[in-house]
Amino acid sequence: MVKDEVTTTKYLIHSQINAKGFVEKPDVVGAIFGQTEGLLSDSLDLRELQKTGRIGRIKVDMTNKSGRTKGEIVIPSSLDRIETTILAASLETINRVGPCEASLRITKIEDVRAVKRRTIVERAKELYQNMMEDFTPESSRMIEEVKESIRIPEIIEYGEDQLPAGPNTPTSDAILIVEGRSDVLNLLKYGIKNTIAVEGVNVPKTVADLTKERTVTAFLDGDRGGDLILKELLQIGDIDYVTRAPRGQEVEYLDKDQVIYALKNKTSVDKITSHANYNHNQHRYHNKPKTYNTNQDSKNGSKIQEVKEVESTYKQDYKKQVFNKQEKQEISKFSEEKRNDQNKTQDNNINKKQSSELTSQHKEEEPKKENKHKKILNELSGTNNGKLFDMDFNLIKEVAVGDIFNEIKNTKEDIKTVIFDGIISQRLVDLAKEKNIECLVAVKMSEVVKKPETIKIIVK
Repeated sequence: MVKDEVTTTKYLIHSQINAKGFVEKPDVVGAIFGQTEGLLSDSLDLRELQKTGRIGRIKVDMTNKSGRTKGEIVIPSSLDRIETTILAASLETINRVGPCEASLRITKIEDVRAVKRRTIVERAKELYQNMMEDFTPESSRMIEEVKESIRIPEIIEYGEDQLPAGPNTPTSDAILIVEGRSDVLNLLKYGIKNTIAVEGVNVPKTVADLTKERTVTAFLDGDRGGDLILKELLQIGDIDYVTRAPRGQEVEYLDKDQVIYALKNKTSVDKITSHANYNHNQHRYHNKPKTYNTNQDSKNGSKIQEVKEVESTYKQDYKKQVFNKQEKQEISKFSEEKRNDQNKTQDNNINKKQSSELTSQHKEEEPKKENKHKKILNELSGTNNGKLFDMDFNLIKEVAVGDIFNEIKNTKEDIKTVIFDGIISQRLVDLAKEKNIECLVAVKMSEVVKKPETIKIIVK
């Protein structure tokens, strides 16, 4: 019977019994079967239902005190919902247990399946949590170890200070300066390999020297550490662009979209020197707006108006007194200034005429020079050689394209024009600026970010 109850019970009928006298458990069970017999149809007869296992063993818990008996009755049922409620209601017709008067009241009908479902859910949560604790961290650790093993060999140690850097840092014309090794690793994950880390707030000499040779973007964290590094880079380095992680975030935790957005919205260093404040979340500089206390202004409005009226009256009286004294002096000064302006106008007209003549001559000479440069470039086509010229366009030397950088760097001659059968790079443009070269002529030009105004660049 117990086995049937466990496997088939759907509902539990809970009831409370009160008897005026001393009764025992067999008396209560007998009253339940006896007083409900014939009350309902044969399909709901308790004896038949218990024989077929649709009603379980009746459980009675009794207490006797001061000549009265109280107890709780629990009847398991595998009937459907309607039959169970009808059976429960019939139990409330019991009015006597043994020789004593009694009353029985149904307290609740409990759905055993709902309890089981809640138990299943709670247990499932517990099992899932244990599974996540046991397996997920281990799996994540395995994935991270594999990723780390792929990325770490790509990191190199650069310069005298052995700084962590991407594999393309030694050869790239443009580099990114970040704070630490983790930042380099995160950017490597997204395919950015031209990075170098300063490893602290103090900028190493290796990084300071690099900023003078390359096109440099500082990509720093959005915290106070990033602010301090930026200030030092501006003092001892020669950086070109600045971009920051959002306020309160670090470069090592940014995802790919955030990294791309930050690099696309980098800001020129010129804006730092010309503006007071840098809002790195917006990637632009701005001046602080003035704020006004409107409440205080409204309270003191009448006082301010009175002061303004007194000031205006005082200024009018003062102007009347001073005007009479200064009127004559101003009239004489005006006449002198007018004469001087006439003389200046005549001089300016003469200067403009002379400058226009010089400009027209210069414009006529420029196409001739450019044609001459392109003619020499055509002669060098396919030779992989280059020619160095002085100020008077006299040939200083003809060298191979592979040696042209070192030749310009080491020569003591005053080179003004370089024509070669190759590609103009940012590295060569920076060297030309350092050597005061005025013109570079080549077959084509790579991605040159910094183009000095003092250098004229001509390509086919």
